[in-house]
Amino acid sequence: MIYFTQILFSDDQEMHQEQKPHPNSEINQRTTSALTRSIDFLLSKQQTDGNFEGQLSSSTFPSCAYAWIQLAQGKTVEPAMVDWFIKNQNENSSWGLDAAKQTNPEATLFSRLILEQVSENESTPQLEKCISRIPIYPLDLALVKLAYAAFNRYDWEKLTISKNALPLMKFIKFLTRIPTLHAILKPPRNILPPVDMFKTSLFDELFIAEQHTLVPVFILIELNTTKRSDMINALVSWLKERALSDGSWFRVNYITALSVLALIELRKKMDVDSDMSTMIERGIEWLQNTKNPDGGCREALNLNVWDTALSIIALTEADTRNNGNPDVIQKAALWLVDHQNDNGGWAFSGMRDSTLPSDADDSALATLAIIRAKLQSEDAKSAVQRGIEWLKQNQETDGSWNTYQPGQGDVGCVSITAHAIEALLAHGESQTYVDNGIKWLRSNIHKDGYWDDLWLAKRTYGTACALAALVKAGCKDAPEITQAVQWLKQTQNENGGWGEDMFGNPTETTVEQTAWCSYALLLVDANSSAAQKGIQFLLEQQREEGSWQESCVGIYWEVIGGYSDPIYASVFPILALNQSINNATI
Repeated sequence: MIYFTQILFSDDQEMHQEQKPHPNSEINQRTTSALTRSIDFLLSKQQTDGNFEGQLSSSTFPSCAYAWIQLAQGKTVEPAMVDWFIKNQNENSSWGLDAAKQTNPEATLFSRLILEQVSENESTPQLEKCISRIPIYPLDLALVKLAYAAFNRYDWEKLTISKNALPLMKFIKFLTRIPTLHAILKPPRNILPPVDMFKTSLFDELFIAEQHTLVPVFILIELNTTKRSDMINALVSWLKERALSDGSWFRVNYITALSVLALIELRKKMDVDSDMSTMIERGIEWLQNTKNPDGGCREALNLNVWDTALSIIALTEADTRNNGNPDVIQKAALWLVDHQNDNGGWAFSGMRDSTLPSDADDSALATLAIIRAKLQSEDAKSAVQRGIEWLKQNQETDGSWNTYQPGQGDVGCVSITAHAIEALLAHGESQTYVDNGIKWLRSNIHKDGYWDDLWLAKRTYGTACALAALVKAGCKDAPEITQAVQWLKQTQNENGGWGEDMFGNPTETTVEQTAWCSYALLLVDANSSAAQKGIQFLLEQQREEGSWQESCVGIYWEVIGGYSDPIYASVFPILALNQSINNATI
């Protein structure tokens, strides 16, 4: 790892203030103690199989979708779930998409629909009070309109645009290939594409998660409108082929719920075979596993590949001085080797049967983690080599890495590209791919000095990941580093931390964002006063047993929101604290 200092001093006074702390100072001792306790807490999250797995927080859309399934079967929504909705109603009587609880009209409309259906069958004074306080919003999001149509409160015929618009849609899709138009020409949120798009190239070019969302939606629409048997059969066939071995679709709650709802509707209106009923029951059983102890549902069953890879990376960085947890690290790395997909990549959740598609972020981090673990077995070496080859094969022509594969509606992602660069650097012998990735990163910095990320929150994460990759690639003189450091300093909160929501708006400080910003700044400058303020915030916020309060910064879907995960609130502080200690001993 490359370290360099004395970058971006604004004046002599700041240089004087940024004196390197003495290794035996009180602050360094406190940091060492905090690091030790945080590692102990992270180790407590390791599962018996060797993987690490956090508990994702509940979200509104997944909870509504599961309740919708119960209602579609003529069942009573579970009391614990109704209580979850009541307890998570905001002070202004709305709901947010996720644990951040920021008011969201779509989440509020979806929740209102479900609770009103519940109250028709079994009302309580508490429920009636909850419903009576809900603010009125106009129906806008097409996917929420779909739910209202399912309960005869919206016209099925108004959900989609006319199939005659397909030629125009193809033309607009062509225009989006022009970079300046790509961000402007986005699909409308208030109406769905025509079902007939399924049999066109437009559907094939969609992002993989969009395909998995639209197919069950198209089935529901077709069953309630034109009822074309050939179209229904084609859609159902697509859906059946993509059911995973665990009974889910894409191992995501909302997508699985929509798929089950489509099959339930199909069973109501058409003759189906016993396999269809089995598929419905297995899907519902899988969805039950996404229920959290608080009564709500989380969006994904788990993200154990990502959690495991991040944990290994954090532990190996922190163990460079004493190699304190080799058995734990090797057991976790062996779990990753065992869950590699046949094509050499990794999915976000380990299944051992390659039915869940590989994605670039998990593939990059899993490969890097196994390299860091220094496993010597032939299986491990093969896993690394196959992971590296997967990354090489899936680099875009512009030098970036997408979430899944080039094409298919995917776009380059800052954090994923940074992680792929780190994996290739750790492996060596891939300089051309690294150089192309670095070139893409440098060209995609915002004029204000930050990088936007697709998945985590958001500008802080993109910027921190890009900085880390640039520093580790030896680009210490890149002007983008100066820009990004200045942006981080300008956006630092008064308490020394950083915080923003999924849209990049400033919020209260979060542990995770403070940690990854501090880590990146310490990689750039061992004496960064901004980073030391961040470290101080982490020290002040740590609990006695070594954990921190997790915040909603996790992977973001536009209609789902994000989630909090205690793994994130451990691995990123470990990286930051460890880097602070390393810098103090240089």
